[in-house]
Amino acid sequence: MERKELDMFLTDRTSTGKTKVSVKRDTEKMTNQVIINGTSIQVRPEENILSAALRQGIDFPHSCRVGGCATCKCQLVEGKVKELTETGYLLSDEELDNGFILACQSIPQTDVSIRVENKETIYGKVFQQKILTDEICEISIQLDTKLNFNAGQYVSLSIEGLDAERNYSIANAPNEKGIVRFIIRKVPNGKLSNYIFNEPLVGKKAKVKGAFGNFYLRENKNPILMVAGGSGLAPILAILEQGILNGIKRPLTLLFGARKKEDLYKINEIQKIEKIWKGKFTFVPILSEEPKNSSWKGERGLVTSKIKDHLTKDTEAYLCGPPPMVDIATKELLQSGIEKQSIFADRFTTIDHSLSLQIDDKKTRYKASFFDYLKFFLFHAVGLTSVVSLLMGGTYTTIGFFSLLFFYIVGDAISGDDKSTPSYSKPEILTLQLWMALPILSLIFFCSTWTVSPTDTLGFGSWLTDLFGYDFNLAKANTPTLVHFYAVILTGLMIGLVGTITAHELTHRTWDPISMFIGRWLLAFSFDTIFSIEHVYGHHRYVSTTEDPATAPRGRNVYYHILASTIKGNLSAWKIETKRLKRKNLSILSYHNAFLRGHLMSLSLVGLAYWIGGMPGMFFFIAAGLFGKTLLEIVNYMEHYGMVRLPEEPVQPRHSWNTNKRISSWTMFNLTRHSHHHAQGEVAYQDLRPYPNAPMMISGYLTTIVVALIPPLWHYLMIPKVMEWDKKFASPEELELAKIANEKSGIARLIASNKE
Repeated sequence: MERKELDMFLTDRTSTGKTKVSVKRDTEKMTNQVIINGTSIQVRPEENILSAALRQGIDFPHSCRVGGCATCKCQLVEGKVKELTETGYLLSDEELDNGFILACQSIPQTDVSIRVENKETIYGKVFQQKILTDEICEISIQLDTKLNFNAGQYVSLSIEGLDAERNYSIANAPNEKGIVRFIIRKVPNGKLSNYIFNEPLVGKKAKVKGAFGNFYLRENKNPILMVAGGSGLAPILAILEQGILNGIKRPLTLLFGARKKEDLYKINEIQKIEKIWKGKFTFVPILSEEPKNSSWKGERGLVTSKIKDHLTKDTEAYLCGPPPMVDIATKELLQSGIEKQSIFADRFTTIDHSLSLQIDDKKTRYKASFFDYLKFFLFHAVGLTSVVSLLMGGTYTTIGFFSLLFFYIVGDAISGDDKSTPSYSKPEILTLQLWMALPILSLIFFCSTWTVSPTDTLGFGSWLTDLFGYDFNLAKANTPTLVHFYAVILTGLMIGLVGTITAHELTHRTWDPISMFIGRWLLAFSFDTIFSIEHVYGHHRYVSTTEDPATAPRGRNVYYHILASTIKGNLSAWKIETKRLKRKNLSILSYHNAFLRGHLMSLSLVGLAYWIGGMPGMFFFIAAGLFGKTLLEIVNYMEHYGMVRLPEEPVQPRHSWNTNKRISSWTMFNLTRHSHHHAQGEVAYQDLRPYPNAPMMISGYLTTIVVALIPPLWHYLMIPKVMEWDKKFASPEELELAKIANEKSGIARLIASNKE
């Protein structure tokens, strides 16, 4: 059983191409050959494809390098690889069916051939610049070479004179002349958009990289509905131009939303398209804020309110514009019976990536000293001290419980912040510190359960008495009920501290089977092995969005969140795991199901608790384990309360509440540096940065937990922080989401802030 747990993520993948070439491995050969887009490289034994490619100068797309982002995904054309992590969580059904793998997690077992989509960078010059409205500008660029793209896709654009790069959709169809046009909205405080709008650009050099995206016209005969808002008209124009070139005869309706008449643009071009489109073409401009006494005779209202008027049961919809518009339109289409697979969207965002809180700490980093390694052993000292206080019973348990609270709450208050960023040369020591959590928690489990056992299980108490001269059996017998209650809470705190926090770090190391094995057993003590599924492959994808069970919306109290997040988290993990099993053609009701196997691990601990302490021991452990699980949900509550994020935007440090309190940081393996952790989930705990300018929690972890348990106090302290987050950190799109969240919160101060 244990060996299978270690191997749960180690799988072999063979090319799924229709034409397979048998490639036998030469067992005497020290290297394998990998062909990447026709270029041959050599891979050393046990070296992954990405590392080999980068070592030999291949420009291979990558980001985290540890199997958590899928940036390095590529198609296995020929041969066989060993996968170090479970790609079924990251790759889509279509990608798996087409033989896609993660290069950073794939070790060749034979000579292999792969195909990777590596976007080209092309240079050119701006030759035209037009102001279309007060907020919309159009620029045209002559590229040095033709760019290969589909009408509707976007590129990454930068222009000479400004060190900034942003994504913009191309507003014209592909052409042999190498001309690309962009329609750009002026964004408040947006570096590049303001530069394009305000500075003379003709003659300046430009750079584009791409193309990217899946927004393009699908081939069928269904009626087309296009809904555009603001600069979202750009890819729509490109698709329409390509449609004319291809002679498409499908009926098409274009709904174009703007605030006022002067915000409309490209009307003449659209009317020309209407005349030459080979099928029926309907163009409906819609104004949402046009004065009632104006001369406008067209449609009024939100563009999404007109969608129902232009639908058939077979409509294929293309949506492009601000995220709130796209979200409302999608909901409207689904409620009207349009299938999800018939809805295609391109959500335009204006995130200023300077909000990523980049910190240059090269000058402040130093070589880790002996103390920098030693400080994390404070974690083990806390766990072992708790064992002593539990075993000695009575007053000692009470002292141990309240001393723990004092140590964290007062310690964080007086010891200040830890903003150090040492560079560790021996990470194996730090990993060993994590692995030591399992024997420590196992000891806590046995000792705490023994304290309520009606018998001296295994003669443990007598052995301790002979060893230390203190009558542990008598102390156990004389411990009052109230103290046993303290013991449950203390054990639950240890399950959360020693178990869940350490497992959080270990289960992010999906490429390391030993860490995964230890991490999942640590989670079993809190009945939460599903954390290794939902947290890594669900929470980190959807954090600070409405799709994330662990993110508490504004106005929610912690007690409701504990229940809601637990239930929804389990449902999410089940959905993620069953989807993975179906992709792998594995039975849901089998050992391969990590969800079911994990809960069986927890049940085995319940059985062990019964063996150690009988019914009292079993119920003691269940209560302590559930409290440990409760702590996790309280921590989730306070780490992301009130945050909002666009699902398609990368997670940034601003999307988590952070703290650098010294005691919390040292005894929790830098979990406190949560802002960096969510921005780069695969970075080891010792390398996390403090981000002192990130959104900050109320105080250290245990202090904030206590505050969260008092809802009036929580909201009194957190509402100003949430309002500050809106003003200081939120992008324009996130501000719109924040306003919606404020209205739903039911909190008067948040609702009133919408009018400020």
